[in-house]
Amino acid sequence: MSNPAEVRRVAIDHHDRVSNTFVSYYSALEKDRFASAFTYGRAKIDRMIDGIFASLPKGAAILDVGCGPGEHLQRAQRHGLPATGPEPAPSMIAAARDNVPGARLEQGVATELPFEDGSFDAVVQVEVLRYLHRDDILQALREARRVLRPGGILFVTLVNRWALDGFYLRQRSRQLLKRRAFDETNPFCEFFTPAKARRLLREAGFAEARTEGRLLAPLRLAYKLSPGLGRRLAASLERFDDRLHRQGWTRPFAGHLIAIGTA
Repeated sequence: MSNPAEVRRVAIDHHDRVSNTFVSYYSALEKDRFASAFTYGRAKIDRMIDGIFASLPKGAAILDVGCGPGEHLQRAQRHGLPATGPEPAPSMIAAARDNVPGARLEQGVATELPFEDGSFDAVVQVEVLRYLHRDDILQALREARRVLRPGGILFVTLVNRWALDGFYLRQRSRQLLKRRAFDETNPFCEFFTPAKARRLLREAGFAEARTEGRLLAPLRLAYKLSPGLGRRLAASLERFDDRLHRQGWTRPFAGHLIAIGTA
């Protein structure tokens, strides 16, 4: 059985080493959402986050847990919303300070947020929970619920167990070949189903919980085969792929599983 503290340490160390990679990814996203599988998937998530930010009242406080280089802090500021970003990886915080000078940044982890109860109107956790041990995931969700005001919104991304891109099977194969659950190159990854995600949010104290899916087509595989092929397929299939996400049956198979909770 994996140790939660070790899982957390490896994830933080990994992201501390790859901060420049994430900075380059987000820079590419600003120019072309079809540039890579990362930018295409993030564009789908960012569109949803922009919708949430636009729905909030003026002055609503945003908490971006595991803020990385500050992409979603910037988005909050564009909507005129004060943004705070706890982040455990030192190089990520340094990048965020450069990218979002007006944001409040804190050294912190999702399982122990350094903020008072009911301090925020929305909490965002993009690609954070997937790297945590299942015990830490529930604690992180409880912390998010604690710092939210009544009626506040939680937005988290998760990894679908049965996504059509086959990432679960690739992860399991990698573990069998390496004979270990995770390492510095490939950190721990927890997989979810939509039902499991909703159940966890309710267990953490959220009054309402729902799930959405994005990126149904296995375009990550196409990008791996050829960036040019991935770009062409993503551009041609995007409208059809977006329409499919309106069908509830597609959620367990999407590349991104999104859980939205109301405090």
